[in-house]
Amino acid sequence: MADRLRLPEYLKTKIASLDNKEFQAVKKIITKNNLHTVCDGARCPNKCECYSSRTATFLILGDTCTRNCAFCNISQKTPLGLDENEPFNVARAANELNLKYCVITSVTRDDLKENNDYGSIYYEKTMQEVRKLNSEIKIEVLIPDFKGNHIALDRVINQKPDVFNHNIETVKRLYPIARAMADYDCTLEVLKYAKSKGMITKSGFMLGLGETMDEIKELVFDLDKIGLDIVTVGQYIQPSKKHLEVEKYYTLDEYKAIEDFIKNNTKILPIVAPLARSSYKAYESYLKIIEK
Repeated sequence: MADRLRLPEYLKTKIASLDNKEFQAVKKIITKNNLHTVCDGARCPNKCECYSSRTATFLILGDTCTRNCAFCNISQKTPLGLDENEPFNVARAANELNLKYCVITSVTRDDLKENNDYGSIYYEKTMQEVRKLNSEIKIEVLIPDFKGNHIALDRVINQKPDVFNHNIETVKRLYPIARAMADYDCTLEVLKYAKSKGMITKSGFMLGLGETMDEIKELVFDLDKIGLDIVTVGQYIQPSKKHLEVEKYYTLDEYKAIEDFIKNNTKILPIVAPLARSSYKAYESYLKIIEK
Protein backbone atom coordinates (compact mmCIF):
# COMPACT_ATOMS: atom_id res chain seq x y z
CA MET A 1 0.00 0.00 0.00
CA ALA A 2 1.26 3.44 -0.88
CA ASP A 3 -0.25 5.21 2.14
CA ARG A 4 -0.67 3.68 5.57
CA LEU A 5 -4.26 3.94 6.78
CA ARG A 6 -4.96 6.25 9.70
CA LEU A 7 -6.17 4.68 12.94
CA PRO A 8 -9.83 5.60 13.58
CA GLU A 9 -10.60 7.43 16.81
CA TYR A 10 -12.70 4.54 18.15
CA LEU A 11 -9.60 2.30 18.12
CA LYS A 12 -7.43 4.63 20.20
CA THR A 13 -7.07 3.50 23.82
CA LYS A 14 -5.84 5.05 27.04
CA ILE A 15 -2.34 4.58 28.39
CA ALA A 16 -2.38 3.70 32.08
CA SER A 17 -1.07 6.38 34.40
CA LEU A 18 1.39 5.64 37.17
CA ASP A 19 -1.23 6.53 39.79
CA ASN A 20 -3.68 3.86 38.58
CA LYS A 21 -3.48 1.68 41.68
CA GLU A 22 -5.26 -1.37 40.31
CA PHE A 23 -3.15 -1.36 37.12
CA GLN A 24 0.08 -1.10 39.11
CA ALA A 25 -1.05 -3.82 41.55
CA VAL A 26 -1.59 -6.29 38.71
CA LYS A 27 1.79 -5.44 37.17
CA LYS A 28 3.44 -5.98 40.54
CA ILE A 29 1.85 -9.42 41.01
CA ILE A 30 2.83 -10.51 37.51
CA THR A 31 6.42 -9.29 37.93
CA LYS A 32 6.77 -10.82 41.40
CA ASN A 33 5.72 -14.23 40.06
CA ASN A 34 8.08 -13.99 37.07
CA LEU A 35 5.20 -14.36 34.62
CA HIS A 36 4.38 -13.24 31.10
CA THR A 37 1.01 -12.06 29.85
CA VAL A 38 -0.36 -11.89 26.34
CA CYS A 39 -1.49 -8.38 27.32
CA ASP A 40 2.16 -7.28 27.21
CA GLY A 41 3.59 -9.71 24.66
CA ALA A 42 0.95 -9.09 22.00
CA ARG A 43 0.50 -5.38 22.81
CA CYS A 44 -3.20 -5.89 23.48
CA PRO A 45 -5.16 -2.61 23.23
CA ASN A 46 -7.32 -3.66 26.19
CA LYS A 47 -4.39 -3.97 28.60
CA CYS A 48 -5.23 -0.83 30.57
CA GLU A 49 -8.90 -1.78 30.94
CA CYS A 50 -8.14 -5.38 31.95
CA TYR A 51 -5.30 -4.62 34.36
CA SER A 52 -7.39 -1.90 35.96
CA SER A 53 -10.10 -4.54 36.51
CA ARG A 54 -7.51 -6.87 38.06
CA THR A 55 -7.57 -9.36 35.19
CA ALA A 56 -4.91 -10.66 32.85
CA THR A 57 -4.36 -13.48 30.36
CA PHE A 58 -1.40 -15.57 31.46
CA LEU A 59 1.13 -16.54 28.80
CA ILE A 60 2.87 -19.83 29.65
CA LEU A 61 5.76 -21.78 28.06
CA GLY A 62 7.93 -18.67 28.01
CA ASP A 63 7.55 -15.58 25.84
CA THR A 64 9.08 -16.81 22.59
CA CYS A 65 7.12 -18.48 19.77
CA THR A 66 8.47 -21.02 17.29
CA ARG A 67 6.17 -19.82 14.51
CA ASN A 68 6.25 -16.71 12.36
CA CYS A 69 2.71 -15.37 12.09
CA ALA A 70 3.00 -12.08 10.24
CA PHE A 71 0.43 -10.26 12.37
CA CYS A 72 1.69 -11.19 15.84
CA ASN A 73 3.95 -9.15 18.14
CA ILE A 74 5.04 -12.12 20.29
CA SER A 75 8.82 -12.65 20.09
CA GLN A 76 9.77 -15.11 17.33
CA LYS A 77 13.18 -16.71 17.82
CA THR A 78 14.78 -19.76 19.42
CA PRO A 79 12.92 -20.33 22.71
CA LEU A 80 14.68 -20.80 26.04
CA GLY A 81 14.17 -23.67 28.47
CA LEU A 82 10.99 -23.96 30.48
CA ASP A 83 10.51 -22.54 33.97
CA GLU A 84 9.45 -25.48 36.14
CA ASN A 85 7.89 -23.08 38.65
CA GLU A 86 5.66 -21.43 36.05
CA PRO A 87 2.50 -23.55 36.66
CA PHE A 88 2.56 -22.81 40.39
CA ASN A 89 3.41 -19.15 39.81
CA VAL A 90 0.37 -18.76 37.54
CA ALA A 91 -1.82 -20.35 40.20
CA ARG A 92 -0.42 -18.09 42.91
CA ALA A 93 -0.91 -14.97 40.79
CA ALA A 94 -4.48 -15.97 39.89
CA ASN A 95 -5.19 -16.46 43.59
CA GLU A 96 -3.59 -13.15 44.58
CA LEU A 97 -5.66 -11.39 41.93
CA ASN A 98 -8.83 -12.98 43.38
CA LEU A 99 -9.82 -14.16 39.92
CA LYS A 100 -13.17 -15.81 39.33
CA TYR A 101 -12.15 -16.59 35.76
CA CYS A 102 -8.61 -17.37 34.64
CA VAL A 103 -7.47 -17.38 31.01
CA ILE A 104 -4.33 -19.38 30.23
CA THR A 105 -2.68 -19.17 26.83
CA SER A 106 0.81 -19.78 25.48
CA VAL A 107 3.27 -19.31 22.71
CA THR A 108 3.49 -22.16 20.20
CA ARG A 109 6.24 -24.64 21.05
CA ASP A 110 6.73 -26.92 18.05
CA ASP A 111 10.15 -27.75 19.48
CA LEU A 112 8.64 -29.71 22.39
CA LYS A 113 8.05 -32.89 20.40
CA GLU A 114 9.09 -35.47 23.00
CA ASN A 115 6.23 -37.49 24.55
CA ASN A 116 3.72 -35.86 22.21
CA ASP A 117 3.98 -32.72 24.32
CA TYR A 118 4.02 -29.50 22.23
CA GLY A 119 3.46 -27.66 25.52
CA SER A 120 0.38 -29.61 26.60
CA ILE A 121 2.08 -30.90 29.76
CA TYR A 122 2.45 -27.36 31.11
CA TYR A 123 -1.22 -26.64 30.39
CA GLU A 124 -2.07 -29.78 32.36
CA LYS A 125 0.18 -28.80 35.26
CA THR A 126 -0.98 -25.19 35.32
CA MET A 127 -4.66 -26.10 35.50
CA GLN A 128 -3.92 -28.57 38.28
CA GLU A 129 -2.01 -25.96 40.28
CA VAL A 130 -4.70 -23.30 39.83
CA ARG A 131 -7.35 -25.65 41.17
CA LYS A 132 -5.18 -26.77 44.06
CA LEU A 133 -5.06 -23.20 45.35
CA ASN A 134 -8.62 -22.30 44.43
CA SER A 135 -11.03 -24.90 43.12
CA GLU A 136 -13.68 -22.22 42.47
CA ILE A 137 -11.76 -20.47 39.68
CA LYS A 138 -13.17 -21.07 36.21
CA ILE A 139 -10.49 -21.76 33.61
CA GLU A 140 -10.38 -20.92 29.92
CA VAL A 141 -7.47 -22.24 27.88
CA LEU A 142 -6.43 -20.64 24.59
CA ILE A 143 -4.16 -23.27 23.07
CA PRO A 144 -1.96 -23.52 19.98
CA ASP A 145 -2.79 -26.36 17.58
CA PHE A 146 -0.27 -28.88 19.04
CA LYS A 147 0.14 -30.00 15.40
CA GLY A 148 -3.30 -31.58 15.78
CA ASN A 149 -1.82 -34.26 18.07
CA HIS A 150 -4.65 -36.00 19.93
CA ILE A 151 -2.45 -37.15 22.81
CA ALA A 152 -1.47 -33.54 23.48
CA LEU A 153 -5.05 -32.33 23.07
CA ASP A 154 -6.34 -35.00 25.46
CA ARG A 155 -3.93 -33.83 28.18
CA VAL A 156 -5.69 -30.47 28.11
CA ILE A 157 -9.22 -31.79 27.60
CA ASN A 158 -8.90 -34.34 30.42
CA GLN A 159 -8.36 -31.46 32.87
CA LYS A 160 -11.84 -30.25 31.92
CA PRO A 161 -11.23 -26.55 31.29
CA ASP A 162 -14.46 -24.60 31.44
CA VAL A 163 -13.82 -23.18 27.96
CA PHE A 164 -11.56 -24.59 25.23
CA ASN A 165 -10.34 -21.81 22.93
CA HIS A 166 -8.25 -22.09 19.77
CA ASN A 167 -8.12 -19.18 17.34
CA ILE A 168 -8.67 -19.57 13.62
CA GLU A 169 -7.36 -15.97 13.19
CA THR A 170 -8.25 -15.32 9.54
CA VAL A 171 -9.93 -16.68 6.41
CA LYS A 172 -8.49 -19.70 4.61
CA ARG A 173 -7.10 -17.78 1.60
CA LEU A 174 -4.92 -15.59 3.82
CA TYR A 175 -3.24 -18.39 5.78
CA PRO A 176 -0.13 -18.50 3.54
CA ILE A 177 0.31 -14.75 4.11
CA ALA A 178 -0.68 -14.39 7.75
CA ARG A 179 -0.07 -17.87 9.22
CA ALA A 180 2.44 -19.60 6.95
CA MET A 181 3.30 -22.27 9.56
CA ALA A 182 -0.32 -23.05 10.48
CA ASP A 183 -3.14 -24.85 8.69
CA TYR A 184 -6.78 -23.73 8.44
CA ASP A 185 -8.17 -27.25 8.30
CA CYS A 186 -6.04 -28.35 11.25
CA THR A 187 -7.50 -25.51 13.33
CA LEU A 188 -11.04 -26.62 12.48
CA GLU A 189 -10.16 -30.23 13.34
CA VAL A 190 -8.74 -29.21 16.74
CA LEU A 191 -11.98 -27.39 17.58
CA LYS A 192 -14.12 -30.21 16.22
CA TYR A 193 -12.21 -32.77 18.29
CA ALA A 194 -12.61 -30.72 21.49
CA LYS A 195 -16.33 -30.32 20.81
CA SER A 196 -16.66 -34.09 20.37
CA LYS A 197 -15.20 -34.47 23.87
CA GLY A 198 -17.88 -32.25 25.40
CA MET A 199 -15.95 -28.99 25.61
CA ILE A 200 -17.46 -25.51 25.38
CA THR A 201 -15.50 -24.36 22.34
CA LYS A 202 -14.40 -20.88 21.35
CA SER A 203 -12.41 -19.31 18.53
CA GLY A 204 -11.62 -15.87 17.16
CA PHE A 205 -10.58 -14.08 14.01
CA MET A 206 -9.37 -10.67 12.88
CA LEU A 207 -10.74 -8.22 10.36
CA GLY A 208 -8.66 -5.96 8.16
CA LEU A 209 -6.15 -8.28 6.47
CA GLY A 210 -7.83 -8.13 3.07
CA GLU A 211 -10.61 -10.68 3.54
CA THR A 212 -13.90 -10.29 1.66
CA MET A 213 -17.36 -10.44 3.17
CA ASP A 214 -18.02 -13.71 1.35
CA GLU A 215 -14.87 -15.17 2.91
CA ILE A 216 -15.96 -14.00 6.35
CA LYS A 217 -19.31 -15.73 5.88
CA GLU A 218 -17.61 -18.92 4.70
CA LEU A 219 -15.37 -18.87 7.77
CA VAL A 220 -18.36 -18.36 10.08
CA PHE A 221 -20.24 -21.25 8.46
CA ASP A 222 -17.16 -23.49 8.81
CA LEU A 223 -17.10 -22.72 12.54
CA ASP A 224 -20.83 -23.32 12.85
CA LYS A 225 -20.56 -26.72 11.14
CA ILE A 226 -18.23 -27.99 13.86
CA GLY A 227 -20.55 -26.78 16.61
CA LEU A 228 -18.52 -23.83 17.88
CA ASP A 229 -20.07 -22.08 20.89
CA ILE A 230 -18.36 -18.65 21.03
CA VAL A 231 -16.51 -16.52 18.48
CA THR A 232 -14.64 -13.25 19.02
CA VAL A 233 -14.23 -10.86 16.08
CA GLY A 234 -12.07 -7.73 16.22
CA GLN A 235 -9.99 -5.33 14.17
CA TYR A 236 -6.40 -6.17 13.28
CA ILE A 237 -4.05 -3.37 14.35
CA GLN A 238 -0.51 -3.45 12.97
CA PRO A 239 1.91 -3.87 15.93
CA SER A 240 4.93 -2.47 14.05
CA LYS A 241 6.10 -1.59 10.56
CA LYS A 242 7.60 -5.08 10.12
CA HIS A 243 4.18 -6.71 10.47
CA LEU A 244 1.39 -7.02 7.91
CA GLU A 245 -0.19 -3.70 7.06
CA VAL A 246 -3.87 -3.07 7.71
CA GLU A 247 -5.83 -3.34 4.47
CA LYS A 248 -9.05 -1.95 5.93
CA TYR A 249 -10.48 -0.49 9.14
CA TYR A 250 -14.06 -1.68 9.45
CA THR A 251 -16.75 0.81 10.47
CA LEU A 252 -18.94 0.36 13.52
CA ASP A 253 -21.89 -0.30 11.20
CA GLU A 254 -19.94 -3.08 9.51
CA TYR A 255 -19.17 -4.66 12.88
CA LYS A 256 -22.87 -4.58 13.70
CA ALA A 257 -23.70 -6.20 10.35
CA ILE A 258 -21.22 -9.03 10.97
CA GLU A 259 -22.57 -9.56 14.48
CA ASP A 260 -26.14 -9.70 13.14
CA PHE A 261 -25.11 -12.14 10.42
CA ILE A 262 -23.63 -14.54 12.99
CA LYS A 263 -26.66 -14.22 15.28
CA ASN A 264 -29.17 -14.74 12.48
CA ASN A 265 -27.45 -17.56 10.61
CA THR A 266 -25.64 -19.69 13.21
CA LYS A 267 -25.91 -20.98 16.77
CA ILE A 268 -22.63 -19.29 17.71
CA LEU A 269 -22.50 -16.59 20.40
CA PRO A 270 -20.70 -13.63 18.77
CA ILE A 271 -18.48 -11.19 20.66
CA VAL A 272 -17.94 -8.58 17.96
CA ALA A 273 -16.28 -5.19 18.49
CA PRO A 274 -13.32 -3.25 17.07
CA LEU A 275 -11.17 -3.99 20.13
CA ALA A 276 -12.50 -7.51 20.74
CA ARG A 277 -9.68 -9.99 21.35
CA SER A 278 -9.59 -13.64 22.41
CA SER A 279 -10.10 -12.85 26.09
CA TYR A 280 -12.43 -9.89 25.59
CA LYS A 281 -15.47 -10.27 27.87
CA ALA A 282 -14.41 -13.90 28.38
CA TYR A 283 -16.19 -14.42 31.68
CA GLU A 284 -19.36 -12.71 30.44
CA SER A 285 -19.50 -14.87 27.31
CA TYR A 286 -18.94 -18.01 29.38
CA LEU A 287 -21.87 -17.10 31.64
CA LYS A 288 -24.11 -16.50 28.60
CA ILE A 289 -23.30 -19.97 27.22
CA ILE A 290 -24.00 -21.57 30.61
CA GLU A 291 -27.34 -19.75 30.79
CA LYS A 292 -28.26 -21.14 27.34
